[in-house]
Amino acid sequence: MVPESEHPDHQGTIAQAPPIMMTPAAPAAARPISRISAARAAIREFFAAELGAREIRITKIAPLDHGSDGWEAETEILVPNLKVKMLNLPLTQEVFEIEYYAVELDADLSVRSYGPLGENED
Repeated sequence: MVPESEHPDHQGTIAQAPPIMMTPAAPAAARPISRISAARAAIREFFAAELGAREIRITKIAPLDHGSDGWEAETEILVPNLKVKMLNLPLTQEVFEIEYYAVELDADLSVRSYGPLGENED
């Protein structure tokens, strides 16, 4: 079967669609950052700046119990092994170790306290 536009008896013209005009997209409104996302970002920034953490995994995060707007969290971070670094050996790769920390943030997302967690703590 021959398409109608190629049929020898077809006298119609093929209508062309008008060109599509592309308009620049309006800038997307910045999504407001949730409080928990802001707390996560503050924790990541703190451990990267203070301890030189290469990777930060937040394993637990929750509002503080004592009525403030702060946060408490537990993290697993990957940091350079300081004992190996102090030896000043010519290494082809950096040696890392995993450390576990608890951290508390104030309502303004500044670190109130932090400290290492024992391996057996939950």
